[in-house]
Amino acid sequence: MKTIFLVLLGTIYLFLAMAMNAELIKKLYFLIGITLVIIGVMRYIKWKYHTFRMMAELKSASEEELKNIPHTHATIANDALHALLLNEQTKTLILAVREDWEAAVAKKEIRFNEIYEVAIVEDGHIVARTSNGLFSDSLLEEENRVLAEEAEIEEEACEEQEVSQLALKMVVDNLSDPIIEYIFLEQEDGISIEDDTYIEAMALCEQWYQKVSIIIKHYELERVPIRHWQ
Repeated sequence: MKTIFLVLLGTIYLFLAMAMNAELIKKLYFLIGITLVIIGVMRYIKWKYHTFRMMAELKSASEEELKNIPHTHATIANDALHALLLNEQTKTLILAVREDWEAAVAKKEIRFNEIYEVAIVEDGHIVARTSNGLFSDSLLEEENRVLAEEAEIEEEACEEQEVSQLALKMVVDNLSDPIIEYIFLEQEDGISIEDDTYIEAMALCEQWYQKVSIIIKHYELERVPIRHWQ
């Protein structure tokens, strides 16, 4: 607030300097005005630098905290607020999320044998899907059917295909929260599928899709379908 006040006051003095006829007063007001503006701008630059440095330190600390979660494979979002991790020793998939860099990390831990389905979802479209062979229906297909229909209508009006969200969705053995997701790309205005950012995000998403698919197929062999209640 003080910085804004100094800049405004300096601007007023500069306008007064231009309105004055007396050369001495004109020079004096101009000198006062330019000095106040320079001080205000310097204070603003100093504040921005301090804020940027503090945010960088918080982001680095957040990223380090996510990295310290025991894992054998991990991907951490660029904003250091989300992470997807695998721990092969404990046979656990971990979704770590925090609202901001100062908030506590909230973790969802899912045992490998509790993952039933995985899919790459692009603006409501299921691009690829792997599920446990013991289940005939897909919960993810039902959830994304309406979104996909809406996306198709929007795509018809676009000459160049763009994507606003790319995510990995999973169906897990949890009645209160059966569908979890990790977002690899989110652009409010959309991004071309030929953009390097999209290509890199899709490549990383496909890597994790393959990892989870292998896990699902591995544990599929250990499950026996229940055909009759006794």
